[in-house]
Amino acid sequence: MDSFIAREGDYAIRIVVYLAESGGMKKVEEISAAVGVPKPTTAKVINRLKKCGFITTRTGKHGGIEASPSAMDASLYDILKCMGATLDLNVCLSHPSACSRQPFCRVTHRLADIQSV
Repeated sequence: MDSFIAREGDYAIRIVVYLAESGGMKKVEEISAAVGVPKPTTAKVINRLKKCGFITTRTGKHGGIEASPSAMDASLYDILKCMGATLDLNVCLSHPSACSRQPFCRVTHRLADIQSV
């Protein structure tokens, strides 16, 4: 079973990295062009990232969007979770019936403990 990062998760990572590396306030248009994501999608992802506290926004003449201090300490996992991704260490954590060892497996509960951190 292949697992991939959803596009919005990829876009979110690109946006946070761009804002963290470039510093200062940026406009949506500038971010969109820099990360290669359409402006409406960029705006949507920015709203989600703002709700999770990874970016801050300021209105007005000198306003814009910038990475928040918490973005500097965020992991890729944190950003992907913000975007609604469900990331499992093993398929058995999300689909227990997929594992033939499930009734007697001694690893599943340990993986679940690690994943919950």
